[in-house]
Amino acid sequence: MIARNGVCQITVFSILQSQLKLADKKFAQTNYPEAAELYRSSLAKNPDDSQTQLKLAECYYQMKDYKKAASVYCAYLNKGNVLPERDMYQYAEAQTVLKNYDEAGSYYKQSMQREPDNEVILQKMWRLNNLQYLYEDSAHYSVKRIAINTTFSELCPVLYQNQIVFVSNRKEEKLIENVNGKMRTPFYQLYTAAWKNDTTTQTGIVFGEPKGFARTLNSKFNTGPIDFYDKGKRMVFVSSSEKKNVEGGRTLGLYFASLKGHTWKLDQPYPYNSDDYSIHDVTINEDGTEMYFSSNIEDGLGGYDIYTSTRVDNKWSKPINIGEPVNTSRNEVFPNLQNSYLYFSSDGQPGLGALDIFKVKIKKEEYGEVENVGYPLNSSYDDFGIEFDSLGTQGYLTSNRKHGGYDDDIYKFKMDIQTYPYIISGITQYKEHATSAQSEIKAWANTKLFLVDSETGSRVYETITDENGNFSVTVPYFSEYFIEIVDESGFQYKASLEIRKYREDNNIHQIVVVKDIFNQSSESK
Repeated sequence: MIARNGVCQITVFSILQSQLKLADKKFAQTNYPEAAELYRSSLAKNPDDSQTQLKLAECYYQMKDYKKAASVYCAYLNKGNVLPERDMYQYAEAQTVLKNYDEAGSYYKQSMQREPDNEVILQKMWRLNNLQYLYEDSAHYSVKRIAINTTFSELCPVLYQNQIVFVSNRKEEKLIENVNGKMRTPFYQLYTAAWKNDTTTQTGIVFGEPKGFARTLNSKFNTGPIDFYDKGKRMVFVSSSEKKNVEGGRTLGLYFASLKGHTWKLDQPYPYNSDDYSIHDVTINEDGTEMYFSSNIEDGLGGYDIYTSTRVDNKWSKPINIGEPVNTSRNEVFPNLQNSYLYFSSDGQPGLGALDIFKVKIKKEEYGEVENVGYPLNSSYDDFGIEFDSLGTQGYLTSNRKHGGYDDDIYKFKMDIQTYPYIISGITQYKEHATSAQSEIKAWANTKLFLVDSETGSRVYETITDENGNFSVTVPYFSEYFIEIVDESGFQYKASLEIRKYREDNNIHQIVVVKDIFNQSSESK
């Protein structure tokens, strides 16, 4: 009987060891969903296995399930354990995403004690104590989730003609579906959706049904992100390698294509694609001579870094790491060129949590100061893949702020939205006759002014000009307005007033009233 129990115990132990071995293998292959299931199953049978707890927490962290990661780390700490250095940092990061800032700050501080020279942790601690600066201009932005999103991932939108081209791993109706084993979803492919303005919708825009884009370029595996140049006649895109490397995986690389008639044709691959590293995403200037992309090339500062490459005499230069202050020991990804600025996302630069969007001025042979674009473009979750319209006042970005994990969605944003109430200033002048010389224009001093809502006809603000005709008016809310001027005899004059939707510098409004034109108009009625 004892022997049987011993055999039974050995068998259970062997099963557990075999399960952990398989879990470790899946973990090493970055197949975190399957590894997590195996670790979770093992912990159910052996809840005191602290090393397996840490590996499970790591799986959830890599899967961007920060709530579960923090929960497992808490269970580990509640047993009196001390987190290793790497896990301590990841626990602080997870708590930042969950907005548990006191807990995050405590563990950043402990992590800093172990790595006193770690600039990334130091900056993150500073940012936690100064988060208010990232919310200062939040009222001047509008961010809305758009209608093309699904329960799968939609990301990295690019404007193309009257369409939005994006990347998604949504399911399609196919007889045979090629599935990414690590994520248990279809591979990423390119899609497009036509759009048109529609002021009746929350986002001010309506989209057609998404459909496949440039499917002649599709890999059997992942395709995208993408960027266009040469007036939309050429593109550069990311795609999986068709062959496996020595480790059994497939890296991502860059490829160029041209529009021939109505079909996209592959031109050539980027000459510095490699089986040793991936190129994750890309942006290119309009004339196709300068690219920025993120890559995990071994000579980097850590994680993914941003590199640049230029085309001279029709040949691309070897990738150059753009270094600090942009790159850190963590991940810098999803670059986007916008005028003279480089936008990118980072989880190493100090922000609200996970990936935040940053911008940096591109100067000759150097880069300016890195700026966090702030809330609500950024959230405590992943925010990346930003794209602007031609005016730079609105556009799209990608975020998993709604559901977390790899359920990325596309959001439309508008920048510099005017906030209310706000003050406008100006000067009121008059001349008696239309034929009067310019020199006869006089300041209209000590005169009543009313701000009138055109839609309701009600006066919403009243003031009096000073001795030089100067005035200031508080605009209480967005509407159509006009200025009503009442002279000493009670006669009323009207001047139109344009209230812009977007914020602008407080320019001086100049009102010049020609009295006899108003008088003639009044007499003719």
